[in-house]
Amino acid sequence: MFRKGKLSCSKAILENVKIRHATEADLPHIVKLSEKLGKDESAMDSMVSPLPSEFQNPSWILKNIKGENTVVFVAEADGKIVGYSLGWVSHPWSYKAKRGYICDCFVEGAYRRRGIGTALVRAMLEWFKSKGVDCVEADVYSSNIPSLTLFRSLGFREVSKRLRLVFGNSQTHKAT
Repeated sequence: MFRKGKLSCSKAILENVKIRHATEADLPHIVKLSEKLGKDESAMDSMVSPLPSEFQNPSWILKNIKGENTVVFVAEADGKIVGYSLGWVSHPWSYKAKRGYICDCFVEGAYRRRGIGTALVRAMLEWFKSKGVDCVEADVYSSNIPSLTLFRSLGFREVSKRLRLVFGNSQTHKAT
């Protein structure tokens, strides 16, 4: 369990926020946050549907809560869950060793810029270290400056860029 009384995070102070492993009882709250994340992503990327996907499916999220090489953390503030992070350990075929992957990190809008996202990612990093991974990766939209700033502040560096060409009547969007 990770409990933070006052944790200085750049410009914000994290107070009375508890970061902990998610439980099955947290599932409805995580699903709602995951749906909000999906809508935020569809607003940033015209190729992402605003409709719920497999990543918002309660059974998929529960599998990650209960898995041995998967993890979900939640952030509690003011008596409610205001953020979550989700990731897993894998060994991609082309990698030399195990890697950690942060799939989701989301904080409710009213609770952003308070260090909660940083605390969630730090909890993930500690968990990955305990699993013996050699590197941790996350995909972040190029236009999501707050997330890029968060990850860079923790030592993440850009290693590749995804390029996209959109055909037909689809709304074009800069590569993200």
